[in-house]
Amino acid sequence: NNMIKYGDKCGIFMKQNIYDIKTFSEAYDKMRNENRGKNANDLIEIPNFRKLIPDLNNKKVLDLGCGYGENEIYCRELGAKAVLGIDISEHMLKIAKDNNSDREIKYKLMAMEDIGNLEEKFDVVISSLAIHYVKDYDKLIKDIYDLLNEDGILIFSIDHPLRIANKFEPWMKKNYTEINGKWFLLVSDYNREGVREKEWNGIMVKKYHRNFSSLINGLVNSGFKIDKILEPIPDEESIKIIPKYIYQYDRPYFLFIRAKK
Repeated sequence: NNMIKYGDKCGIFMKQNIYDIKTFSEAYDKMRNENRGKNANDLIEIPNFRKLIPDLNNKKVLDLGCGYGENEIYCRELGAKAVLGIDISEHMLKIAKDNNSDREIKYKLMAMEDIGNLEEKFDVVISSLAIHYVKDYDKLIKDIYDLLNEDGILIFSIDHPLRIANKFEPWMKKNYTEINGKWFLLVSDYNREGVREKEWNGIMVKKYHRNFSSLINGLVNSGFKIDKILEPIPDEESIKIIPKYIYQYDRPYFLFIRAKK
């Protein structure tokens, strides 16, 4: 078995850093570059995420798990006066600095679990498909609340809880079944929260499944007010490019939440 178990080479389990594993990062970069404009990130996640971002004129923005830094440039285009992108991956930050920099964008090597060490405050905190890698959700949400100025906004996306609820066994290839040409989502272990492990680009990747109650109550208990929730479906143009995306009417890929302090 040539599969790399995360943690064998990367140390601290809580602060997962798959993107600095060379075999993974090479496969991920290749996938993103070769399928640019033809993947779920570009066609569904990014446009729906950006619909939730308000006018940022004169605002300070913090991006948790900033990756390539594409949202940093976008926030500056919306008028943000300063953007800080943090990521645990040196590989991701190098790409971000090389391709998505300007004088008001700063990048910092930092895990989301450590944002309580930041001393500055922000008007908007964003996080795209990263919070599901963090073990202690309630602590993270509390840390974000404390970093926000009054009337601050949090916007984040995660893998949809129905999509990752299943505990994958070695014999499981997929979490849906097809009957008469229609896809049916197979859901188990929904209220058994915790680690979910699945192979991706040759790495066993750990995510944390939480049900809707935990996701919403974690925000409310920290003082946030829920402003908007999205479970987006692809538009007609996206379905023309990738026909199988029509099945997201049956099994959503992503969940988006916007909350206010």
